[in-house]
Amino acid sequence: MTASARAGGPSRAEDRDSSGILRGESRAWRIATLFVVPYLLLAMAWLGSNPPVGAPDEDAHLVKALGIARLDIGVAYAGPVDLTRPPAARNDSNTRVVTIASRLSPKGYGCFGFRAEVTADCQPPPPADRGDIQMGTDVGAYPPFLYLPVGLAASAASTPPGAIRLGRAVILVETALLLWLAVWHLVRWLGRRAVLGVVIAMSPMAVFCMSILNTSGLEIFGALGVAAVGAVFLRRPESLSSGATQAVMLVSGSALILGRQLGLVTMAALVLLMLALGAGPPLWAEVRRGSRTLTATVALLGVETLAVVAWELAYDHPALLGPWASRSSLRSFAGRWFQTATGGVGSFGWLDVVMASWTTTLWLVAAAALLLGGLVRGRRPDRLVIVGMFLALALLAYVTWSRVFEPAQSGLQGRHLLPFFAFLPVFAGIVVAERMSPATLARLLIGLALVLPPLQFYALFLNAKRYAVGLTSEPTWFLPAARWSPPFGWLPWLVLGFLACLGMLLGWVHLARTSPRIPDPGLTPAPMPAVGDAAAVGSP
Repeated sequence: MTASARAGGPSRAEDRDSSGILRGESRAWRIATLFVVPYLLLAMAWLGSNPPVGAPDEDAHLVKALGIARLDIGVAYAGPVDLTRPPAARNDSNTRVVTIASRLSPKGYGCFGFRAEVTADCQPPPPADRGDIQMGTDVGAYPPFLYLPVGLAASAASTPPGAIRLGRAVILVETALLLWLAVWHLVRWLGRRAVLGVVIAMSPMAVFCMSILNTSGLEIFGALGVAAVGAVFLRRPESLSSGATQAVMLVSGSALILGRQLGLVTMAALVLLMLALGAGPPLWAEVRRGSRTLTATVALLGVETLAVVAWELAYDHPALLGPWASRSSLRSFAGRWFQTATGGVGSFGWLDVVMASWTTTLWLVAAAALLLGGLVRGRRPDRLVIVGMFLALALLAYVTWSRVFEPAQSGLQGRHLLPFFAFLPVFAGIVVAERMSPATLARLLIGLALVLPPLQFYALFLNAKRYAVGLTSEPTWFLPAARWSPPFGWLPWLVLGFLACLGMLLGWVHLARTSPRIPDPGLTPAPMPAVGDAAAVGSP
C-alpha cells in the first residue's frame, strides 16, 4: 500500500496542470509573498521597538555570536560551580569564555530582567572602546554553526545596541525566508487553502522569535519548512521527487538541525514519520537513479547531524541533569503544562511580559479547535498521525522538563516546543481545508482574521508599554509618559505594527474569498507516478 492510500492519497489528476501543480497555483510565490510580508513588517516593528537585551539571554547570544565571528568557540568556564544554586550552577556549567571587542560588551544592558516595573532607561551608556575583553556566555554549549552570519553583522556595529539590532536583522531575514519557503511549498502542491494551519502556528511568540538575537527563531521556522514537506508528502507522495522539494528540505532542515539541541530531535521525529508512511522506497529509488539534488540533500543533512552530535559530545556537559522520568517530575509537569502552553503564545522579554490569560487562552482554543477539526474530519490514517504526533509532543515536553529544567529549577518555555508543535497545525489545517466547502472555510478564515491579528498587535503594544513605563503603570496610552523610547520614538514602530496586522486581516479575507476547494484526496486515489517522471512532478 502506498503512502497516498494510507494518508489519503494525492488529489485527482484533472485538478492539476501538466506539471502536477494545482491549477491556479502555479504562481505560488506571489501568494507566499503576500502571506509573509505582513509578518515580516510586524517582526520589524518588534525588532525596532524592543530594547537591546529585551529577549531571553540576548546578551549571552550576542557574546557567543561575536566570538564565533572570530572563529572563537571559547574555553570552558574555570570558576567554581555552586550546586546549591541550581539555576546559576546550570548556567556556569554551560558557560564558555570568548574574546570580543570591548565596545560591544552588553554588560549591564539586562538591568530590567525579571523586574517588570524597571524600564529600559536603566541601561548604561555604551562602553568606551578599550580594545578586546574576555566575556563568558552561558549559551556556550549551544551549537555554534548558525551564529557566524549574526556575529559578522554584529561586529560591524560601534555600540552594543547597534550590534544587537544588526544581529536581530540577520535572524529576521533568515526566518522570513524560511517562512516563505514553507508557505510556498504548501501552496505550490496543495493550494492556498493549505496555509490555514500556518495562521495558527504563527503565534505572537513565533513572530517575536523572528525579531530577537536568538537561534530559537531559526529552529521554529526551519521546523515549519520541514513540517510543510512532511505534510505535503502525506497528500502528494510524488512531491519528494521534485528538486524544489528537496531544496526546501535542505534549507529548512539545516536551520532546524543546526539551531538548537532539540532541533535534532524534532527533525528525527518528522523524518521517521515520513519513512513510516512510505517515503523510504521512492527516495532510495531516486538515489539509485542518480538524483544529485536528493543525494546532496541527504548527504549534507547527514553531515550536519554528525557535526551537532560531535559538538554535543565534546562540549555540552551541563550540571544537574535529572532522571528521564520520575514520579515527582510527572507531578510537577502536570501542574505547569498549561503555563508552558500559554508561553508558546505570548510570554516575552525575560518571561515577565505575559499576555492577558484570556488572550492566550483564545489562541490555544483556536489551535485546539483546529486539531479537533482534523480528528473529526480526517480519515483514520489522518487521526493516527495527529494523535501520534501530539503524544510525541507531550512526551518530549515531559522528558525535557524532567531531564533538564526541573533539576535546574528553571521553567520549560513554550518557544522551546514550537518547532515540534509546528507539524500539528500545518497538517490538521490541510485536513480541515480539504474537507470544508469554500463558503464554510471562508467564514472560518474571516473569523480568524477578525480575532488573531488584533491579538498580534496587543502583544506588541503590551511589550512596548512594559519597557516605556513599566508593566502595570498608568496610563494605558503610554507614549506621552514614556521614560524610554526606541530609535525614532514609539509612534513609527506602533504604526508599522498596526499596518502589518491590518495587512494580515485584509490578506486573510482576500484568501477566504479566492480559495478554491482542495480536491478531496480520498475520492479517487491515484497511484504514485514513476519516480523521476517529469510530467508527473515537474518544477514550475
